[in-house]
Amino acid sequence: MQLEQQETFTIHGPQLEILGEIETKLPQPAKKRPVAALVLVGLTLVSVVGIGGARLAGLRSSTARVYSAQQDEYGHSIQGDFATGADAAASLIRVAGNVLGQDDADVQTAQAALDAWNAQSDAGQPAVQYELNTTLTGAVDILYTAAADEADAKAKGQLDDLYSSYTSAQATIQRAAADYNQKAEAYNETISAFPANLLAGLWGADSLQSFAPADTING
Repeated sequence: MQLEQQETFTIHGPQLEILGEIETKLPQPAKKRPVAALVLVGLTLVSVVGIGGARLAGLRSSTARVYSAQQDEYGHSIQGDFATGADAAASLIRVAGNVLGQDDADVQTAQAALDAWNAQSDAGQPAVQYELNTTLTGAVDILYTAAADEADAKAKGQLDDLYSSYTSAQATIQRAAADYNQKAEAYNETISAFPANLLAGLWGADSLQSFAPADTING
């Protein structure tokens, strides 16, 4: 493009090329070099804030989706395996209750942990789900051990199958959550650096929680 006195002004990048075209269309008084430069700087800032902020918001959304909805090549997902694990836990508690009695302390503790798990449904709070899932897993482990010691052969077989299903779901959750945690950490590092930290605030691209104890994260 040509500025006043035929001086060449080079613009790099697709966004700045567009701004260069805008500069050629400015009214004649605004084409004087100082005015044109200020106009272009202002438009550049608007472009960077808009495009950069939108990309950060998109990155946050895609990263959060890894935790809330995304499936791997085998059709597994964190939330899907949470549901599988909860179903196995419910069945295991029922069988264990038949073996130990519904008033047994371990049965009651496991049922309370499952009720607390089922009472929440917010996949956007990984730290909350981590704590509830950890509590449920601990209660299921204790209950399985106690019931297996008292069960007859038939009930023992049922308990073994249900416990295997529960632990299998937990293993899948841990693998998938480790991948999510890595992506969430990378995203959080991105938005903590300048100028992303300014853009993130403007676009609501806040930090993401990790699937970890609440006192170890900043999300």
